[in-house]
Amino acid sequence: MILIILAIICPGKLSAQFEQKITLQASAGMTIAQGPESLLDIFHNLGYSIDAGIQYNFSRRTAIVAMAKYSTFLDMSDPHAILDVLQFNLLGINLCPKLRFLPHSRFNPYIYGGASVNYISITHGFAGEESVSNVSPLCLGFIAGAGGDLRLNDNIALFAQGGFNSVDQGKVYIDSFFFQMGVNLNMFKARTL
Repeated sequence: MILIILAIICPGKLSAQFEQKITLQASAGMTIAQGPESLLDIFHNLGYSIDAGIQYNFSRRTAIVAMAKYSTFLDMSDPHAILDVLQFNLLGINLCPKLRFLPHSRFNPYIYGGASVNYISITHGFAGEESVSNVSPLCLGFIAGAGGDLRLNDNIALFAQGGFNSVDQGKVYIDSFFFQMGVNLNMFKARTL
């Protein structure tokens, strides 16, 4: 009935399109610590990160992404180091708006950025005695980056992205760059006129 009314009101050509409303994503990559010096003194600046998320697509250009991100930095692995136990773990929940630039192209560059809530665990010790950092493990941060999707078909796309992650742990800001590669799985098509 609605289509008949629209056909009478708008005598031009009517068309419908199907949009992917929900996208699941997963990626892995490397992270490079930029500071602070106290972190770089005991950890190697290179580490790895993995994340998984869900994206709600408002349109082909705009979306909002919620992701869980895990990052760690490698220890210095110095056989002469005093510390024999050294671990850094960060688990963050990020909420990021996303803007795509070429939504009708097979390759689609994008930018994103948003806020994060993070849990940080730093464990260190020597001679079998472990100690956990006395700084509060919950902290806020932000993330920003850019990337590109390569759509293989309507449901699967590969992507590469990089960016900057900053976490405010009280008196210390933990800053890092990251580069990741992953896959998007599009689900739940919605029909729009």
